[in-house]
Amino acid sequence: MPALRHGQRLILALAMLAALSAGAAPVAMADNKPFQEFDETFKSWKLYCQLWTGTRQVECELTARGTNDRTARLVWLRSTEKWREGLRFRVSAESLDLDRLVRVWADRAVFKPDSPCKPYRFETNTCAVTDPDINRRMVERIAPAPEVSIVGQSPAGEKTEVRFPLAGFREAVERSDAIRAMAGRPWATRPDAD
Repeated sequence: MPALRHGQRLILALAMLAALSAGAAPVAMADNKPFQEFDETFKSWKLYCQLWTGTRQVECELTARGTNDRTARLVWLRSTEKWREGLRFRVSAESLDLDRLVRVWADRAVFKPDSPCKPYRFETNTCAVTDPDINRRMVERIAPAPEVSIVGQSPAGEKTEVRFPLAGFREAVERSDAIRAMAGRPWATRPDAD
């Protein structure tokens, strides 16, 4: 009998190791929290979601660091309750002047319209793709690309590019969709009315 218990423990440990290496380890509901947390990594992307069991609301944040500027972040908040601002590019004030024209490049081509990323008034040194349709088209465009970059000018007037890796982005988006499906509600698609 002890050998059987040891074998069961070994199988359980191997199953847990496989789940962790796949990057799909939901954090159990602890401390009587009213939500279930998911904290997972997909290559260059980190996905953090909360699924609120009482209201079936889901909030997810997808993030990646810049490749040539490790302080930079590409962030996307998704919600079933109300639409949040779209893809947000956070950069240092020294690297990019967001009050000037900022273009988004994906798969070696510029994304149209010319300046879809506008200064975001709620976060310093951040530009956001706030139009839901443009955000959706940009996500579709960048998902298969190896990286996305924003190109503009530094405060000194020099051309500047900040690159973000896209390895794991599509998988993180698909996983956030699967978590949302658990709640049985669609992502909200229209801007907040504030």
